[in-house]
Amino acid sequence: MLRLTLLGTQGWIPTGRRETTCLALESAGRLLIFDAGTGLRRMLEPPGSSMLAAARELHLFLTHYHLDHVCGLAYLPGIFAGRKLTVHVPEMGLNGVDPERGIAELIRNPYNPRAWGELPDVELATVHAGVNEVAGHAIRVRAQQHPDITVGYRVDDDFAFVTDTLADPETAVFANGVAVLLHEAWYHGNAEQAAARSGLAATAIAAHVAAEGAAELAAAAGAGELWLIHLNPFFDEAYYAEMERAAQAVFAGAAVRPDLYQHVFGRAVD
Repeated sequence: MLRLTLLGTQGWIPTGRRETTCLALESAGRLLIFDAGTGLRRMLEPPGSSMLAAARELHLFLTHYHLDHVCGLAYLPGIFAGRKLTVHVPEMGLNGVDPERGIAELIRNPYNPRAWGELPDVELATVHAGVNEVAGHAIRVRAQQHPDITVGYRVDDDFAFVTDTLADPETAVFANGVAVLLHEAWYHGNAEQAAARSGLAATAIAAHVAAEGAAELAAAAGAGELWLIHLNPFFDEAYYAEMERAAQAVFAGAAVRPDLYQHVFGRAVD
């Protein structure tokens, strides 16, 4: 079985409705987690705890080091106690950040009780641009434009995970033919109007994508579905419904899914 679960779909700030970015893919006894936002805490209770209990191999992939995507690294000793976990980060050639330094700066005194190197059973690995063979999957990686460089992930032809990026025509090439494109969407319609409605989050609009822009990329990619993620925390569910409708006007397969939404891909995995 190949099943994808949305553990966190909010950007920047978690709310009572949604945690910050985190996805989990169950794949024949392997658990692949993408980003370590506050959504990682969902591994402590069902369905997350059930996924963890069933997994014999654990992998965590990071898109970049912004705190809303990596704050869950502080949870690792509690959630994965006694389990080997491989954390995959972009190699320096992708984002200009030395992997050892990037992680070590986040997990150390006085910000964390233990330094990164003191965490038991945690192994650091890197991913490079192009195809990486990990846990029986072809995981493609590409650099994306943001205030700090991020990476997008594509897992086989099943899904592409594209967050914290400007609208980029190359995303459609990267995600060509995937069953599901998960793409960030910070607002819809006119950016100036959205900025006026979104308060402090308005400062981030220039670094993010409108729902319609994500939908155009999904259509150009020939994706089966588009899920809008990394949603603006200054908007509510009614606004997200407006975003969904705006995206659907461009690409019929667009949707805003809730946290803990699950999708089973229609193929077997070894």
